Amino acid sequence: MISLEQKVKTANKDFYNTVGSFYEAIDGRRSPQLIHYLEDQFKIISKKTEGNSILDLGCGSGFVSKVAKEFFKQRYAIDISHKIIKDMQDSILYKIVADTDAIPIGDNKLNCIVTFAVLHHCYAYEKILSEIYRVLTCGGIFYSDHDMDSFFFKRFKPLLKLYRMINNSHNNYLSKFNHLTKEIYCYSEFHQNGIPIEIIESTLKRVGFKNINIEYHWFGLSPLTNKIFGKRSFKRGNAPLVKIFAVK
Repeated sequence: MISLEQKVKTANKDFYNTVGSFYEAIDGRRSPQLIHYLEDQFKIISKKTEGNSILDLGCGSGFVSKVAKEFFKQRYAIDISHKIIKDMQDSILYKIVADTDAIPIGDNKLNCIVTFAVLHHCYAYEKILSEIYRVLTCGGIFYSDHDMDSFFFKRFKPLLKLYRMINNSHNNYLSKFNHLTKEIYCYSEFHQNGIPIEIIESTLKRVGFKNINIEYHWFGLSPLTNKIFGKRSFKRGNAPLVKIFAVK
């Protein structure tokens, strides 16, 4: 019998192999404002580390890798989907098809590892966070962002469910790609109702990370929320998006 974990991995592979290079155009949230926001994060990271190398883990079509080009000498991108990796047009980016739970890079090699809107695709967190810790150099930084907090979803569940009914975002994909099913979409978005921060934070501590900083914000969702809420951090439950900085 196929395990639930394997179903989630297979769904992610099938989804991004199908969507491929069309993902960014359909998703539509990679705005110039979000690019500037990510640049600000990389400025902070490059000052705190040597800034020689970065891994875009669960890279998708390479949004993070593109922005990182100005700040890091060596860039690596890993995704479970061979199709979305193949479609990335970047000749000086090291592109690797691999499972995020088994990173094919040696110990203590990279200054920064980023998961951007990735953790909600994961079934569990012990393996991926252990691998991230292993690959980072001493003083290296794990940066994660743009996953929804589960507590925010629980707090505003009726409103968020109504928004999803109106927005019906999964149909943007299902209507364009015959191969995709609602089951594939839902398994690939396994934690679409929010990532469990308590579990993630305790796992980060258990695998060895120090100086773990977790913030909640709104920036990058839409021009309207950018204008209303800006880049400010909020108390948990008052903002949907989770930003994590953790140091090895």
